[in-house]
Amino acid sequence: MKSAAKSRGKQLVLLVWVLVLIFYIYISYDYVRVQMTDDKFADALQHIVQVAGTERRTYKEIRSLILVRAEDLGLPIRVEQIAIKGSGPSLNVTVDYDVDIDIPIFRHGFYSKHYEHKASYRQGF
Repeated sequence: MKSAAKSRGKQLVLLVWVLVLIFYIYISYDYVRVQMTDDKFADALQHIVQVAGTERRTYKEIRSLILVRAEDLGLPIRVEQIAIKGSGPSLNVTVDYDVDIDIPIFRHGFYSKHYEHKASYRQGF
């Protein structure tokens, strides 16, 4: 009897550890996915600033380009989170946003990661 109870106890502990491992892997995967998406957005933002600075685009066009790229990547960026200063060679853009790291049990984000990107026009880029 005692050996059967002891065996079930070990199985239960093993099951709990497997569940913890799956939970950790899922959160890690979601975090890495969000980080890679943010890296893509940072590269796209710098490209947008370079093109917009060279072509002297309006603030409205720059915002639209940024919002379209953010939507393509699935990032929750709103108009008020984009700050644009200067134009042409003195163009500077700042984008602040938060991304929720999802947890499978909860419907809403458990952890939120804040990102801030500053991109400026670079001569001869």
